[in-house]
Amino acid sequence: MPVQVLATLFGLFRVVILLVTPQVVALLVDRVITPLLGGQPKNTSSIFFFLVEDIPVENYTRTFWTLAATLLLFAVLFFIFFYLKWHLAHYFSLKSEGAMRAAALNKLGNASGQFLSGYSAGDLILITTKDPFNVRDLYIQRSQGFADNIFYLIVAAVLLGRIHWSLLFLPLAGGIFCVIVILLYKTRIREYYEAVWRDSATLSTTVQESIYGVRTVASFAKEAERYSRFEADNERLKQTEYGGIELFAFRDLRIRIARVVVFLGTLALVVFLGVKGSITAGEFTATMGYLGSLMWQFTGLIFNVNASQRDLVSGKRLFDFLNAGDEVAARYGDKTPSAAPSIRTEHLSVKSGGHYALYDVSLEIPYGTKLGIMGKTGSGKTLLCKLLQGLAEADEGEIYIDGSPIHEYDRNALLKSFSYAMQNVFLFSNTIASNIALYDPFAEEEKIERAGALAEVDEFARRFPDGYQTTIGEKGFGLSGGQKQRISIARALFKNASVFIFDDVTSALDLETEHAVFCNLARECADKTHILVTHRATALKDCDEILYLEDGRIAERGTFDELMALGGNFAQIYSRQAKEMNFTEQA
Repeated sequence: MPVQVLATLFGLFRVVILLVTPQVVALLVDRVITPLLGGQPKNTSSIFFFLVEDIPVENYTRTFWTLAATLLLFAVLFFIFFYLKWHLAHYFSLKSEGAMRAAALNKLGNASGQFLSGYSAGDLILITTKDPFNVRDLYIQRSQGFADNIFYLIVAAVLLGRIHWSLLFLPLAGGIFCVIVILLYKTRIREYYEAVWRDSATLSTTVQESIYGVRTVASFAKEAERYSRFEADNERLKQTEYGGIELFAFRDLRIRIARVVVFLGTLALVVFLGVKGSITAGEFTATMGYLGSLMWQFTGLIFNVNASQRDLVSGKRLFDFLNAGDEVAARYGDKTPSAAPSIRTEHLSVKSGGHYALYDVSLEIPYGTKLGIMGKTGSGKTLLCKLLQGLAEADEGEIYIDGSPIHEYDRNALLKSFSYAMQNVFLFSNTIASNIALYDPFAEEEKIERAGALAEVDEFARRFPDGYQTTIGEKGFGLSGGQKQRISIARALFKNASVFIFDDVTSALDLETEHAVFCNLARECADKTHILVTHRATALKDCDEILYLEDGRIAERGTFDELMALGGNFAQIYSRQAKEMNFTEQA
């Protein structure tokens, strides 16, 4: 705020120079140019008359150089104040813009899934990129532009009144008319910018989905449908902007007509006053200068009103997002889990669309336990994994970490206790090493490559010319599904948290590679808690306990031997998969 005030003051000093310059020019015309053209030097209403008051009237040379030096000084001061205003304002406002972006991204990163469900991808992209820029524009351009415009109009009116009181009438009437027009259109303009933002967010979401899903779209030959959707969203945005053009055209037409009437009417009045001798030639010159600047200031004021409506829409959206309460995130406390956390759930349930996505799940997971989870697609496996980390919220029941309810813990501290390899692998457009070292980007290369070796990333990374420094495309374009999964596993191993959760991240791996990864994991992290989610029953043989989920409920549970003796779904799946493996080996 102090910097903005200082920048505004520098801006006002610059406007003062613009305002007083015609006063010096008026003296130059009346005391130098008019006498040199054969007229009589005259005293004027100029506020700088004191500069030449003691100079003999016939000493035109001294008068000229005094006034010329004054104009030169004003020019120097103008550029100094201009530089100070924009340098200060832009330098510090850029820092503010960066801070707003960081705050929005931080809120995005720490927000719960429930909170983010109210925003589309396009909304979030605009909030974290475009809106901070527009708020900065309001802060640095619009607020100071308003101050300059209004200050100029007020002081120019006072100076015109000094020349002749009648010169105030038409500019004042025109100014009132323009303000009324601006106020009449204010609400409609804001609604226009809100519609532009909404349609831009929709189009941004469509474009993002088309880019990320380009391979899927191509594989189903659905390019035409995606293009049609883009065309529809693009046309909607175009029509909205056409509406804005029409809105601004009608409003600006009225204001421009008022400006022309004010200019021509005041010009006629000035000529009349000059012919009557009520004003001097210098005062006539100053008046014409003020008239031209008044029209420019009115234009600037209108432009600032337009842009401020856009910026206010952005500001409301950004700060509504930043200040919105996140009820889920607010539930968490400030405790930190131990280095060897135990996990317990009691009657855990999650409702979804009138039925239970997960129902009455009670577990005991002492530290160091190896828990296996199986079940059909949609049985609640991934949901359970997210619940244990605080990435999803239960509607019923409770989760305890080290005997305390999960919501007593700091959310970030809680997440640091888990190494989570997700079912849907996301890789950044960066090197293989950077994707593995997501948790600590400044880690030593040796540590990164060790995690890669444990996850069998070595098998393909070493074949690239740049090895682990090979840059991969966005979302892992250029890699196979199995290669992406191995990088995801390496990322979890690199984090080396107390609890490892592998959520079906070996589905694209061949049996030999999967076996090697699990053997490496068992050898290197034997003392940690492992939660393995998979469709391969053969991978869970060494687990301390195995859960088989069905429609969100635990249908079977026990050790491997107990489930095999039970002869239920798990045993049937295991037997079938074991036969398939034997057949493959024989083939």
